[in-house]
Amino acid sequence: MALTFTDIDKALKRERLVTAAVQVFAARGYRNATMDEIAKAAGTAKGTLYLYFKDKEELFYTVFEWLTVQTLERSSAVDREDMPAPERLRALAEGATRFIAEHREWFPLTLEVWAAGGSTDSRERFATALRDMYAQYRALIAHIIRSGQERGELRADLDADALGAVLTGAVDGLLLQCWFDSALDPSPLLQAFFDPLFRGMQATNQGD
Repeated sequence: MALTFTDIDKALKRERLVTAAVQVFAARGYRNATMDEIAKAAGTAKGTLYLYFKDKEELFYTVFEWLTVQTLERSSAVDREDMPAPERLRALAEGATRFIAEHREWFPLTLEVWAAGGSTDSRERFATALRDMYAQYRALIAHIIRSGQERGELRADLDADALGAVLTGAVDGLLLQCWFDSALDPSPLLQAFFDPLFRGMQATNQGD
């Protein structure tokens, strides 16, 4: 079914509301931010927000989904099927860390979602969102590793799913440290981490 101008207009308005909410939630926090502030940041009336989102919780949930998509798209943008598997993994990690480093002010939103996932209110909704986000990254990394195994670039005995989980945790933990300590530069740290790791992952016919 073709999109109408009305559909496109609604999608653009919704995107504007979400991006305004990102800035307000990041600056004020979920509990302190108000729908009035978000509407003002978006240049619209508060009533318009409620045409698109039932309440502040639904808007915050949508903001987290938007951030997840943005990060994954930015990470995947530098990934190419014709690249060797180690370089694909490196590019994926560097793409994610570069994007987060450019938008450090957004990282508190992730901490808020973690808190929401562990609270009694709305626990299941936000916990599911976090599980889905991490599952996407684990699956993508595991896919790249399996592709490298099929092409003889990586050792056949590697457990792709296990490495997907561990590498996701390593990059995620590094991002958390870099947010708390702005003096940390993730790029050289990733380089120092990946170089020996990839040497151990290489198939025997791929070098030393």
